[in-house]
Amino acid sequence: MDGEVRGTVEQVFSRAVNLFIPEQNTLYTLLSPSCDNAPNSCRIALEHCDKFFRPGEQVIFYKRGITVGHDKFIDFSRCKPWLPDALCFKDSRRWQSIADLINESIKDSASLFYYQGPNAFYQEIARLLQVYRGDLLQSLKIGDDTAITTAGINLIGLGIGLTPTGDDYLTGLSAILFIPDSPGRRYLDVFIDIQESGKEKTTLLSAITLREAISQRYREVIHRFIFQINQNDSQNIQQVINEIKRIGSSSGCDMLYGMADALALTAYFGGKNVNQDCD
Repeated sequence: MDGEVRGTVEQVFSRAVNLFIPEQNTLYTLLSPSCDNAPNSCRIALEHCDKFFRPGEQVIFYKRGITVGHDKFIDFSRCKPWLPDALCFKDSRRWQSIADLINESIKDSASLFYYQGPNAFYQEIARLLQVYRGDLLQSLKIGDDTAITTAGINLIGLGIGLTPTGDDYLTGLSAILFIPDSPGRRYLDVFIDIQESGKEKTTLLSAITLREAISQRYREVIHRFIFQINQNDSQNIQQVINEIKRIGSSSGCDMLYGMADALALTAYFGGKNVNQDCD
């Protein structure tokens, strides 16, 4: 950042602190060392963030670091940048089988997509999630931009928590569908419109997370998963799927559901061996 930028502590969790910057309408995150790298984030030498930070504290960003409240300074001098390798689409011939592997791995998860309990409210959310998911997938297959937009906006904000189930699903879908050179990128502008039109229906954190995924910016474990499927690294894929499943109470499984659908869609679209020079 150039110059002095001000904000506030938006949310405090055990292993993460979200800092809101109003003039940029975005969040930056402080992470404990046990978290993986992510865009707009900085890992700090503090395992339990909730003991030291409070929502509402003033935040000031400088080139050399960040002040939080009146008693905390985070020094950037020892920070090393996370520079993930560039990703691009190579070959979708095995992607349907990977989609099947994901679906088998999450079928007994806590995702509302799979809810089978007695709560009528959750039952209705689960029903709507599957209806709008089906509408979205069918619209993507036939290339109906208007129907894609309607179904996508219907999914935004559908669910519970800071990142509702429908948002997490779209985040996972976007992470795969819009890999550079992928045939799914034909719908990039449509999803940008979906996120912009639907952002007031959901939380700030969730809206930004979806926006970043559409722009191919996501946490390290998802980057690693996409790198492995591009490299046909089948030996380690299950391990990374399990890591993603542990994100949040159900967010990881919701994202994986979207990723599985995007893998299957990309295999459906075809486009094998689009860029053999991408390593």
